[in-house]
Amino acid sequence: MKKYQHIELGGWWCNGFDPLNNYVLMMWGCFKPDHPRRDRQKIHKLIKYEHPYREETRAFFLLVPNRIWVKVSLRCGIPITEEDLQHPGGFWHWVWRHNVPVTIVEGVKKAGALLTAGYAAIAIPGVNAGYRTPTDEYGNATCVERSRNIGKPSLIPDLKHFATEGRQVNICFDQDNKPETVQRVRTAISRIGRLLVNEGCSLRVIDLPLGAEKGVDDFIVAKGQPAFDALYNTAVALELWEIKLFTLLTYPPAMSATGYAYAQNLRFLGHLLVPEGEKLIILKAPKETGKTEWLATEVAKAHDQERRVLIITHRIQLGEALCNRFGVNYVTEVHTSETGTLLGYGVCDIANDCLRQVGTPYLLQKYIFARGRGRDSC
Repeated sequence: MKKYQHIELGGWWCNGFDPLNNYVLMMWGCFKPDHPRRDRQKIHKLIKYEHPYREETRAFFLLVPNRIWVKVSLRCGIPITEEDLQHPGGFWHWVWRHNVPVTIVEGVKKAGALLTAGYAAIAIPGVNAGYRTPTDEYGNATCVERSRNIGKPSLIPDLKHFATEGRQVNICFDQDNKPETVQRVRTAISRIGRLLVNEGCSLRVIDLPLGAEKGVDDFIVAKGQPAFDALYNTAVALELWEIKLFTLLTYPPAMSATGYAYAQNLRFLGHLLVPEGEKLIILKAPKETGKTEWLATEVAKAHDQERRVLIITHRIQLGEALCNRFGVNYVTEVHTSETGTLLGYGVCDIANDCLRQVGTPYLLQKYIFARGRGRDSC
């Protein structure tokens, strides 16, 4: 009673219809207190939304007025019959019955924004709230209804009800700049996406661009509905989205070297002012822009400071060519050369070499340079 005394000071409560119980109003929902309490595990953070204590999370299916229902119908091209209008389930029964495309968002406000824009949107209270991994009282994985899928995640019943064969499902979660949050959201998208695909759904991912607008509701307010329509129409399938992740950086770039070069009407990158305190430097640029030339100057600096270098490549021939250019022995030349490993040496990552031979695409050349504090650097 003391723990939840703050809710007596007011706030707003939101719940939706229950598609698993004749579309009556759910007892489960979320409450946003006007005076939130602090999180005991993260003392600097306030708990913005309260959910029923120790109750399994569910999804939100908001009350949709007829004018919004018509708007969704016109957008997806699926008509509303008289039978649909007379059914107690109303809008959500129509969505379920006719395989209307749905968009899963994080937070009930986002669902309200998309519904207003004419999209059938289902809200979950968090990115990981769309699926469950069964555990026992000690937190260990347990069997799922006597099946052999021990400890494997499964969709929550609300989403599984709408995960019908052939339905198009979109995922549009919030965007964030924190690397740990980005990774957590990406993992959740892949996990819930795979579960939906296994049910026969067609899964697409809508990526919000980085900016001041964190959620889709703020994005629509700031950029306008046509901007979201464009994102929706260009959403990519889950498989392509997962492939695209391999070409992205987890951390935002500190500087855009190529942008600087183009702004100065330069063909080559030239001299880059890299902060001395940085230990890991990732340089990404198109071919023939001077990446190797820049790396050669960094190797020369290391040699001037009597530091060895380690050159790692994804191809043997590339490694030999770079070592020859940097004045460093390749690993096969170490025992026959007078300098040996005095200046360092080059090696090939065999795993990457094998991946390349089976068709891994290399769209852009990339070099990674790590600056060590000790004698050695790579």
